[in-house]
Amino acid sequence: MYRQHQRSVLFAIATMSIAFSASAAAADNNWPEGAPWPAWATAGNAGSQVEPVAEGEAKKWLHWVIPLPKRVRLAGKLVLPASGVALRLRSGATDVEQTALGELVGLITKKTGAEKLDGPFSILIGVCDAEGKIDGVPIPGADKLRGLKNDDQAYVIAPLPKQGIAVAALTERGVYHGVKTLQQLIEPKLTKGKLTMPIVAVRDWPDLAERGLWGGSAVRDIQYLADRKMNLIEAHTTETFDENGRGLVKFDIESQQAARLHAVKWVPIITHLDQLARTGILDRYPELKAKGSHARYPSYNSRAIALCFSEPKAVEILADWFLSLADTKGVRDINVWLSEVPRIHCECPKCKKAGSGQYAIEAAACVRAWQLTRKKHPDVRLRILLTQGSYSTNDKVLAAASPPEVGITYYDGSRTYDSSRDPMIYPLLADFAKKGRWLGCYPQLTASWRTVCPWSGPQFIKYRMTEFVDKGLECLCGYATPDSRFYDFNITAAAEWSWNSHGRSEREFSAAWATRRGLDDPDKVADWAVMLGPVGWDVYGSEFVYRQIHGYGSVANVIKRGGGFTLGKSVMRYFPTEEHIDADLAVCNKAMKLAEEINDPAIIAETRVIQGCVRMVKSLYAIGKATAGKKELDADAQKALQATFDELVAAGRQTTDALGVWKNMVAPDCTASRIADTVDAIRQTVTDIAAALAPFGIKEK
Repeated sequence: MYRQHQRSVLFAIATMSIAFSASAAAADNNWPEGAPWPAWATAGNAGSQVEPVAEGEAKKWLHWVIPLPKRVRLAGKLVLPASGVALRLRSGATDVEQTALGELVGLITKKTGAEKLDGPFSILIGVCDAEGKIDGVPIPGADKLRGLKNDDQAYVIAPLPKQGIAVAALTERGVYHGVKTLQQLIEPKLTKGKLTMPIVAVRDWPDLAERGLWGGSAVRDIQYLADRKMNLIEAHTTETFDENGRGLVKFDIESQQAARLHAVKWVPIITHLDQLARTGILDRYPELKAKGSHARYPSYNSRAIALCFSEPKAVEILADWFLSLADTKGVRDINVWLSEVPRIHCECPKCKKAGSGQYAIEAAACVRAWQLTRKKHPDVRLRILLTQGSYSTNDKVLAAASPPEVGITYYDGSRTYDSSRDPMIYPLLADFAKKGRWLGCYPQLTASWRTVCPWSGPQFIKYRMTEFVDKGLECLCGYATPDSRFYDFNITAAAEWSWNSHGRSEREFSAAWATRRGLDDPDKVADWAVMLGPVGWDVYGSEFVYRQIHGYGSVANVIKRGGGFTLGKSVMRYFPTEEHIDADLAVCNKAMKLAEEINDPAIIAETRVIQGCVRMVKSLYAIGKATAGKKELDADAQKALQATFDELVAAGRQTTDALGVWKNMVAPDCTASRIADTVDAIRQTVTDIAAALAPFGIKEK
């Protein structure tokens, strides 16, 4: 089955507790379940060199771990010479396990300067057997992994009976994730020649089976994603043909293999089926061009041409492409994107007779091609991407994708590339997932898919991830364009809450993020993020900047038509009253004071951008209110309007200047055009408003 059957977990997550203090450790001496805490690992025991860890220290220590494990007990610490540890893999370890070990060794040797790690304290790492043993050594808690949700990624970290710690899992992927957790725990206290070993027990597993990105810099960010326990990259491929007309797929095998070594699933994409003309398919097989007047929709996208997927040759070519991919080591999932453009379709007799519509016919063809592929590769899996084109017939698409092994990923340009407060998974799809079918989603993790603006939004990301987990999704494939560095906070937050959706609060995560970023006062950063996040949600959820970049719904057009802005709608969607705008500005002012105290240039610039946007919103509303239904103004009204427009100009300049500073702080070498487009859109907004106000005698100074 594509979706692993989810058996009930062995203990209640909701009542999970984290034991920090030495006294709590003593009271919880049977954790992990079924095995006593070793005497050597208990602070205060005779002969034990383990020091207790106070509650405050333990809490700050765990800030270094993202995502927060489901169950963790940090009971003490043991200071060792760095050369006093010995790292050992199980016999027969895979290359993924070896990669995990290599990264842990690299961290320790780099930070401590140790040349050899061959001391008496043992770190045992590897896949355990059915009895929870590694090379015959029983690992406390490892026998409890099987049956956890997504147990192929679950792991334990536990003290060994003799001085040492083990990382064990059922698969190489779980081992990699477990070593990442241990690596994060060790990292903050590594010093020259010394290693402080946390005496810790962890049992952990992810809420979502797949957590990752597509687009932007995702393919370049393998290590970045793996460090956050994100395990999915979806990547475009190049579909082509050999000299005999047989379908072939070319792709970056090097990045695919690198992803595999870091426990990251690399899923190839067969692009939107209405964009296949670029492959030369219609030159080779002209009979595949859709029939009728709706085969092309040039006013939307001249490259979008529907194909006839009722033709057997279309299925044959898809099967060729699938086989070309499945023949590659490690490729066992293939994603096909349905046509994106609405209302294009084939009107041949076969397609008309089917009666299900273009997108369902495409899905059915994909399923047939997949079934042909499985004759050679029975373990290959298919996922089908929904689109804005398919939205009105998604029920028929789901019916066409009826085999339970076939997964569905939800994308819709206007509904998943969205920063609103609306739920994303609508009833049709929620019911699909509830029935046990594999469902993923392609949300933006950013302010906008098209504009590039700063936003550290813990409330926004937790809201999205919690919805996905609670509605039974299996996959997050986020979009963070043009570069992950612009949205490190939100991507890391997505990693946190897609793994452990009901663990940390927004504030706790923000403090953990700031800790890992090396910021001086994580608690103050957390105050800042939690304070400013909802204001950013008001700005970006209302699509204030985004609407300007395409020209539709332009605020200047509202002024030209003599109308005003309606609070609670359109670009004012999340500004229901004037008092709300003023309250958001007051929050920005408080956040700015915090940002200046934090003294991080990127945080200051982000605050200035959001503050500038709110100032613009306030000025625009006032301008619309002053000019609605009027052809001319008296002298006093004109003077007041000029002052309001001057404030708009100043707010726009603040926003664009701060955008430049922010960009140069987080990704100075990024040359993506969307950054300049965002600045231009804000400047053009001011210019267009000036033109709209010229009849009132208003001038831009």
